[in-house]
Amino acid sequence: MNNGKRLVVTLMSTSLATVMSFVVSFFLTPFITSKLGTEAYGFVTLSKNFVSYAVIVSTALDSYATRYIAMEYHNKNFQKANNFVTSTFYGDAIIASSIVGIGIFFVLFMDCFLNISPELVLSVKLLFLLVFINFFLTTVKTVFNSTAYIKNRLDINGFVRFWGYIVEILLYIIVFRFFPPQVWYVGVVMLIVTAINLTAAVWMFHSMTPELKIKKSYFSIDAVKKLVGNGVWNSINSLGVTLNSGLDLLVTNLLLTNLEMGQIAITKTIASIFSSLEAMLCQPFQPLLLKSYSDGNKTRLHEDLRMSVNVSGFFSALAFAGFFSLGKLFYQLWIPNQDTELLYALTVVTILAYVTEGPVHPLYYIYTLTVKNKIPCIITLLGGVLNVVGMFVLVRYTSMGIYSIVITTTVITTITSLITNPPYMAHCLKMKWYEFYPALLINIVGTVIMTVVFFLVTRAINPNGWIGLIMTAIFLCGIGFLIYFIFVFSNKERKYIINMVKRKANIKQ
Repeated sequence: MNNGKRLVVTLMSTSLATVMSFVVSFFLTPFITSKLGTEAYGFVTLSKNFVSYAVIVSTALDSYATRYIAMEYHNKNFQKANNFVTSTFYGDAIIASSIVGIGIFFVLFMDCFLNISPELVLSVKLLFLLVFINFFLTTVKTVFNSTAYIKNRLDINGFVRFWGYIVEILLYIIVFRFFPPQVWYVGVVMLIVTAINLTAAVWMFHSMTPELKIKKSYFSIDAVKKLVGNGVWNSINSLGVTLNSGLDLLVTNLLLTNLEMGQIAITKTIASIFSSLEAMLCQPFQPLLLKSYSDGNKTRLHEDLRMSVNVSGFFSALAFAGFFSLGKLFYQLWIPNQDTELLYALTVVTILAYVTEGPVHPLYYIYTLTVKNKIPCIITLLGGVLNVVGMFVLVRYTSMGIYSIVITTTVITTITSLITNPPYMAHCLKMKWYEFYPALLINIVGTVIMTVVFFLVTRAINPNGWIGLIMTAIFLCGIGFLIYFIFVFSNKERKYIINMVKRKANIKQ
C-alpha cells in the first residue's frame, strides 16, 4: 500500500477511534453529573490531570524513544535500536513504579490537600488509586508503540483503540446498570481497556518487528543519557503545558468551589475533544515526516508539512465553527440540568485557542525531528508560569470569577502558537522565518469565514432537537468543506481530492 492510501486508512481508523472516545464522553458525562453530581465528574477529570503531572517525569525518557528506535531500525542498526528499546522499557518501569508509590501515599492523605465532600472521599480515593495503576501500564506500553511508527501501521493502533472504546462502553453499561453508581468504576474500566491496548501493542511489537528484543544485556546507560539529555527539555515543555492548561481544575478546587470545578471539567470535556482531534490528525503524518527527514528529502518534507497544516486546520475550523453555531443547543440537549448558558460561554472562550493551535499543531513535530527543543520548551514554561500567575491574580483581585480560569489559558496559548513558535520552527529546518505564516494565516481566515457562514446558516435554519442538530451539523460540514476547498487548499491538494473522488466514482461504476 502506497503512502497516500496508507495515510487515508490511518486517518479513517484514528477517526473512528476518536469518534468512539467522543461517544464515551457523550454518555458518561451526563450520567455521572445526574447520578453522582457535578462535583464527582470534576474529580474524574482531576484524576486524569494528576496523571498528566506524573507524565512530566516519564516524558524525559520517552519523548525521543520512538525517534531513535525508528531511525536506527530504518538504518538497519538493530543492535543500537535494541539498546534504545531495552533502556526505554526498564527506565519506564522504574519511573512508573516510583510514581505509583508516591501516588499511593498521596491517595491516603488526599482529603487533607483537596476539598472533597465527605460522602465522596472513599470513592474518589479509589478512583485516584486505580488511575495511578493505569498510569503504570500506559507508561510501560510506550516502547511497544514504536512498532506502529516504524512500520507506518498507525491504522492498526486506530482500530485497536476503536474496539477498546467499544469494550469501554459495554463495561460502563454493565457496572452502572447492575451495581450502585460509584465514581471509582471509571478507574476500573480505564484499567481494563489499557490492558487490552497493551496486549495489542506487545503483539505488534513481536510479530511486526521481530528484530527488536528486550534483554537485560541490551540495556545501555549511554542510550539512557542520550534519551534523557534530549528528552529533559520535553519534560520542561510538558511542565509548561501543565501550567498552561493542566492546573485549572486544581486552582478551581482550591480557590473557587467544587461546583465550579465540575463546570470547568465539563468544559474541558469539549476542549479534550479538540485536543484529541488535533492528535488524531497529526499522528498519521508523523511516520511520513520521520521517513522524509531520515531520507533527507526536504522537498517531500515541506509538502507533507503543508498538507498536515491544511488538514489539521480544516478539521479544527470545522469543529470550532460548528460548536460556535450549535454549541448552545448541544448543551441544552446534552445536559439540560446544568447552567448551559455559562457552560457554552466558558467553552467558546476555551476553544478559541484552537483557531490558531489547530493548524500549528502538526508543526510541533519539527522539534522532535530536528532535536531542537530547548527554546520552545523555555517559551512554553514561561507561558505556563504567566498563565498560573494570571489565574491567581484574576481570581483574587477581579470579579471575573470562573472566567478567570479559561481566559488566561486561551490568551497565552494563542500567543505561543501564533507568534513565538512558527518562526523558530522554520529556523529549525533552515527556512525563512515567515515560511509557515502564509499557510497558517490562510487557515485562520478560512476559520473566520466558516464561523460566520455557519452562524448565519444556523440562524436561518433554527434547528430543534437532536435530529435537527445532527442534520444541520451534516449540512454545515459540506459547506465547510467547500469553503476550505475554495479558499485554503492548494492547487495540488485540490487536484489530489478531485482525482481521489474520480477514482472512487470509477470503482463504484
